[in-house]
Amino acid sequence: MGISSAGVGSGLDVNSLVSQLLQLERQPLNSLSKKKQEVNDQLSAFGKVKSDLDAFKTAIGTLKLDLDFAAAKATSTNTGIATATAANTAKPGTYDIKVSQLAQAGVKSMLAGVTNPKSAFTPAVAGTFNFSVGSGASQKTFNVTLDGSESLEGIRDKINAATVTTDGKTATQTLASASIINTGTSAAPSYKLVIASTGQGTDNDVVIDNNLKTALGGFDETKQAAKNALFSVNGLDIERSTNSITDVIDGVTLNLVSADSSKPFSLTVARDTEAITKKINDFISAYNKLASTVTTQHQKGGTLEADNSATSVIYQLQNIFNQPAKIAGNDLNYLAQVGISFKKDGTLSLDSTTFAKALETNSSNVVSLFTDTEHGFAHRLYDTASNMLSNDGLVDARIKGLNSRIKMFDTNMERENVRLDNMETRLRRQYANLDSTLGVMKNTSSYLSSLLR
Repeated sequence: MGISSAGVGSGLDVNSLVSQLLQLERQPLNSLSKKKQEVNDQLSAFGKVKSDLDAFKTAIGTLKLDLDFAAAKATSTNTGIATATAANTAKPGTYDIKVSQLAQAGVKSMLAGVTNPKSAFTPAVAGTFNFSVGSGASQKTFNVTLDGSESLEGIRDKINAATVTTDGKTATQTLASASIINTGTSAAPSYKLVIASTGQGTDNDVVIDNNLKTALGGFDETKQAAKNALFSVNGLDIERSTNSITDVIDGVTLNLVSADSSKPFSLTVARDTEAITKKINDFISAYNKLASTVTTQHQKGGTLEADNSATSVIYQLQNIFNQPAKIAGNDLNYLAQVGISFKKDGTLSLDSTTFAKALETNSSNVVSLFTDTEHGFAHRLYDTASNMLSNDGLVDARIKGLNSRIKMFDTNMERENVRLDNMETRLRRQYANLDSTLGVMKNTSSYLSSLLR
């Protein structure tokens, strides 16, 4: 702006006059700013509705498939001998199990020890030595090359850093691990190289190059023999190279902890009603949170009090809840029949006892009530939520509308700011001219007065 000083000719307070006039002229801009903030608040509130609706969609989406109701659990009567976990594919059943032997890795130790594992090994050990696991086509081999200057620690480190080639690819070795153990005392140490297979079972026992054994003074081959796990399931003897067995009972991972054939135990695989009930409760909680958000925002004095789009979200979902499923061959039509119903305050609740009993006595119909692709409640609710959240759906359209209004306010506010800047410049120029004119008139008046004395 060109002129901003106070009156200098007549003492007229130009700044104060301009400020007061502009304050009046700013009222339209203040009104626009207030309205924009109101729309911003609405946008934020509707964003919460969108977030809660999306969370509801995710929760109900976990109940769309038959597999979602196939959660299973495996229970061992003696977890000190074995534990188990069950995947959704596991079938209900009871199994009698005995464990007579655990799988273990083979461990080999040097016969003679050294007093200092950091000093060069004597006599020097040099050459390329082979290590192998398995036999025949499944045998895996890796090499370790020593130049004769290594200490016992150096030999250990080279074994641990070795690589094995499998299917034409080189990967960090996983066949054996080496360590150093002091089998003597602090006064008379005896450090020995110990080599163990990283895998359990006889097929994974590591075989050490005979030349290396000789060079290091011999190895105790029976320090810990590699063993397979031996156990029986319903009287059938089974042998595996690991204590984590996944291929005996379909869908069940059996983890052997200890061996005692005199202590048989039972493993029961059954439907995990608790896990399924948790999914139902998660879906109910998600709906109730959405309903609470809409109610709070739409109530008298709420940010979305006059916005029917928010309540439309709930109305559309409630319409699905109130429509019977009418699935062929299924005598269940409403979620209330399996313990899921509305309370007086409009929130959902679950009678877990009713639901568990229905799941136990009428499992296929309960599952179908949710998962039927055409009439199941989970599919219909999921599709309705998806449509509202889709591009140009109810939620997206409302958010776009609010953003459009904010953009319009920004344009009008920018126009108002330009108008006010121009007005301030004009007013300051006008009042500066007025001040100058008044100053001349004041001086003239003073001159005339002096002549008439």
